[in-house]
Amino acid sequence: MKDILHIMRFDFLTAKPIAMKPVLFMLAMFGGLSLFISPIIITYTTFAALVFVIPLQSAADKSGFHKLYGILPVERKSITRGRFLYLFSVHFLFQLIEFAVMGLSFALGLNRLLPNQDSAAMQMVQESFADKPLAIKMGFGIFAFICILFSYMEMMGQIFGRENEMKIIMLTLAVITVIGFAFAFLSEHDIIPAVSLPELPQTVGGTVLLGIAVDLVTLGLCLLFGEITAKKLAGREL
Repeated sequence: MKDILHIMRFDFLTAKPIAMKPVLFMLAMFGGLSLFISPIIITYTTFAALVFVIPLQSAADKSGFHKLYGILPVERKSITRGRFLYLFSVHFLFQLIEFAVMGLSFALGLNRLLPNQDSAAMQMVQESFADKPLAIKMGFGIFAFICILFSYMEMMGQIFGRENEMKIIMLTLAVITVIGFAFAFLSEHDIIPAVSLPELPQTVGGTVLLGIAVDLVTLGLCLLFGEITAKKLAGREL
């Protein structure tokens, strides 16, 4: 675990010079809009977490980090596991920041200071501040989607090569589309039973519990993708 933490710190220090300024700008912008316009807006900072992830590969290619990894007294599997745990941790940290700002936004209610309180636009703003469960669901949902998506792409990119990422995306979309159409067709013709989605909780407490479960599933998938990648790459030279 110590080696994994060292790799995570190394990845963070690699991305920090590139990511810090744009991330602070996005946090300030979305945070300000969240306080006045809608608490949901702060969930967009999940995309800012990607600024701490995307530069890693290009920085590694330009600076020869792969050779450095090769001489470090660290197992290849620890390097791979560290990358996936880093990816989850960065997104999770941004999620915590989002919920902190979201809570502050609800507590302050600065939307009441805006002019034209009776306008249609302000009615939408007031509705946004009134629906806490929706904002919380958005926070958990966007986090899970982005984190799982980029963990999957990291796995496929490391296994099959970064140069094939576009092919991987297109093939993945094609497979999902075919499965979706097939499932809809079979369900419509009663070949398989129709599946109805469970009703989501409407209370803050129930939404938080559901969100914690979503976070745990997301963590599990990130670790699973990391283990699959580590196993595939274990026999390759750095």
